Amino acid sequence: MGTTQEFSSIYGRWLTGATALLAVVAMVVTLLQEGAEQTLRLLPVTGAIVLVVWALFWRPAVEVSDGEIVVRNVLATVRIPWPAYRGVTVKYSLVLHTTGRDVTAWAAPRSSATGRWLRSSRRRPASAEPRREHGSAEAVAEAVVDRHDALAAAGYLRGAEVARVAGDLRPVRSWHWATIAGTVVLAALATVTLG
Repeated sequence: MGTTQEFSSIYGRWLTGATALLAVVAMVVTLLQEGAEQTLRLLPVTGAIVLVVWALFWRPAVEVSDGEIVVRNVLATVRIPWPAYRGVTVKYSLVLHTTGRDVTAWAAPRSSATGRWLRSSRRRPASAEPRREHGSAEAVAEAVVDRHDALAAAGYLRGAEVARVAGDLRPVRSWHWATIAGTVVLAALATVTLG
């Protein structure tokens, strides 16, 4: 029916790229000035920094599709099927109300007045391809409400409550264990190598 929309922080992607570039520069400079041994000692520190910045600023996103809303936060991803969706609120960030616990989207903070003005002044035409958009809470809330209304108007959500109860449809949270473990391991290695 509609294209999948992905909302994330453009600034976060730039910040992550800049951090990774600085880490590479630091490693090369250390290699040239201090040698391979010092470079290997620095590797866990730079790796931990890049991983944490990536987890905080690159990875978080909100996807709105015909089948579900996917909220990818720092430590976990929550999949919300439309029958489990109950509403949306914009507070300091986007809050999705569900049949389970409310889900706050890290990638969708409330925008400033300047940010809203800049985004409204450069609206893009609709496209048939999936697209990535800036993840302000207001923009994501509008997309969620519009998609829900379109699905309901087309009849796709008719009987959603019965399907939700019969199929035990509810938000599903999956933890980012690899990211968590990688951060812990790199932090421990950094402590050992620099200590």
